[in-house]
Amino acid sequence: MAGHIIHVHTTIAGTPQEVWDVITDVERADRILRSVTDSRKLSEGEYGVGTFWREKRTVFGHHGTEELHVVECDPPHRTLVSTRLGNDVVRTAYSLTRAGGGQGTRLSMTTTVVMDERSLVGNLAWKFFGGFSYESTKRMLEHDLEDIAAEVSRRAAA
Repeated sequence: MAGHIIHVHTTIAGTPQEVWDVITDVERADRILRSVTDSRKLSEGEYGVGTFWREKRTVFGHHGTEELHVVECDPPHRTLVSTRLGNDVVRTAYSLTRAGGGQGTRLSMTTTVVMDERSLVGNLAWKFFGGFSYESTKRMLEHDLEDIAAEVSRRAAA
């Protein structure tokens, strides 16, 4: 059963490659995204399927450290990252396309929580408190978009 599905997007002044370089810079996520307080890459090599890292942030109202795994990767167009929160699986897809007229890059983020392993009590709790976690997580994702755009701009000016 899917819980919340949150979709946010923005247009960033930069090429898809410039935006890609920021969203895949997992070692510096804690310096790029205000919602991330710690980020440590645990795998070797370039960003791609199999890359994994540990990051501390708030997702769906849950505060803590999560291990994230790249499960799909098509540079510089799309990547899908997955993590477990308790019995739930949270997946975030990043899609990058050239904006209309070739001016910038449209970055879309879709986060889905899959709740197939929740107990009856867990599902009931979600019905009562899920709206709060939806709103707080949507705000966090919108902040991520702002932070990514600011980092692309900062790197372009450097």
